[in-house]
Amino acid sequence: MENDKGQSIWKGAMLLSLTALFAKVLSAGYRIPYQNIAGDLGYYVYQQIYPFYGFVMILAMYGFPVIISKYIAEERAKGNEEGAKTFFSLSFYGLIMFSFGSTVLLFLGAPFLARWIGDLQLTGPLRAVSLTLLLLPFLSSMRGYYQGFGNMKPTAVSHLIEQLVRVCAILLFAYLLLEMGLGAYGAGLGAAYGSLLGGIVSVALLFFFIRNIKNYREWFVLEKIPLALLVQKSFDVFKQSLFICLSALVFILFQFIDVFSLIRLLLVYGYEQEAAFQAKGVYDRGQPLLQLGMVVTTTFSLTLVPLLAKAVTEKRLQVARSYHDLALRLTLLMGGAATIGLFVIIEPTNHMLFTDRLGSDVLSILSWAIIGSTLYVTLSAILQGYGYVHLPAVTLLIGLVIKVVGNVLFVPLFATKGAAMATVFSFAVMVSIQLFMLKRLTGQLFMRLTAYRAVLLTLGCLFITTWVWRTIVELEQPSRFSDSVLALSTVAIGGLTVLLCLLRFNILDETEFAAIPKLSRFRRLILRK
Repeated sequence: MENDKGQSIWKGAMLLSLTALFAKVLSAGYRIPYQNIAGDLGYYVYQQIYPFYGFVMILAMYGFPVIISKYIAEERAKGNEEGAKTFFSLSFYGLIMFSFGSTVLLFLGAPFLARWIGDLQLTGPLRAVSLTLLLLPFLSSMRGYYQGFGNMKPTAVSHLIEQLVRVCAILLFAYLLLEMGLGAYGAGLGAAYGSLLGGIVSVALLFFFIRNIKNYREWFVLEKIPLALLVQKSFDVFKQSLFICLSALVFILFQFIDVFSLIRLLLVYGYEQEAAFQAKGVYDRGQPLLQLGMVVTTTFSLTLVPLLAKAVTEKRLQVARSYHDLALRLTLLMGGAATIGLFVIIEPTNHMLFTDRLGSDVLSILSWAIIGSTLYVTLSAILQGYGYVHLPAVTLLIGLVIKVVGNVLFVPLFATKGAAMATVFSFAVMVSIQLFMLKRLTGQLFMRLTAYRAVLLTLGCLFITTWVWRTIVELEQPSRFSDSVLALSTVAIGGLTVLLCLLRFNILDETEFAAIPKLSRFRRLILRK
């Protein structure tokens, strides 16, 4: 019976992970057609308001539900059902206070924030985004409730449907409002209301699932308690949730810095206001590329982190080190391949996805943030697996300070190239600190140096083959179609190069291939073993 329950929880966790992966890809990918519909100015408006929504929704998916479910599961395991109910109700009503207060502050403070950003026309879209914060307590608490009982299906289904409805609504509303002549800022309003609609549908689904649970209303009953205790519990849940989802928030926090600094700094550089808005929109083309790159490249490496944590718990430190070494190697290989591949074909890729090659020089710099961000995420997971949960937060704080200073120093000199340089340099420093700390805390960073040499050799082969192919195939006066053919064919050539090097060079040994089921099955299929 226990085994069946464990298998059910494991399958639920796998379902949740796959749903989250699909939702991340969808969340990054839809921005490409949005830019095609709304143009660079419309895309600028959307990217200026998105971090406010994204910050809260990440907490609602990856932060609050994890903490709430953890406490519910622990109290129920002790046989303390009442304690679990009390914590749930405290969290729910505490989140209502937090979300209502945040909504009021953002709604009333929208003109001040828009003035700080440097664009008063963002007031309306910011106020529309503030309404989505009201959904936070329902999404977070109810997902946490289900997960506390080991039922991941409602969370997975609600999140998937939310993203599908949200993406379709954003694109539809943006198109309709542009057709109605409301312009880029009207499209931004449409995007905000599309996000709100997705959240409402998700809440409705969660209530649909809960209606069949006996006595579920008891979990929403809050006994009389001091207001100070309610505020304290809310703060504790918020703080713990923030630590849990820092890796998921890293791009959002970097975007916040650009939102509040880039327009004013571009004016210092010498742009007129309208030109600054357009330049920010072109610069923001890099965001979906970075996010998609990070999702794809960390898919394999992050599957090793639970194995690492288990080995640490069982005091098998040498085994743990082998897992962290393998995770680092895979991240370096996949992240390096994504970075080099995008760097080589950034111009045709930019044209293929975003209608022209404008800003390719900026995006070529920003592409190097892929390897930095993927290494940061993997190293953060490794450090947390060893039990050093606060180190990634400290590293991120240092990186954010460097990003702010970098923007202030570089943007007035190099415009959006300066912002890209600041992002890449910040990630480089963050990764360097984490590598230093990992070496100091574990005593060993790289276990198989020959394997790392093989990774570097693979990346060198990738650069040569893709560069030669692009040089041969590229037209002097490319169309969007020819650039699409060039980009996709270069990706195919690059993927084949990496695959052949992975199978030929000593990047992974037999036991390491076996440790990663997806790669192991694929290798057996290719080699027919």
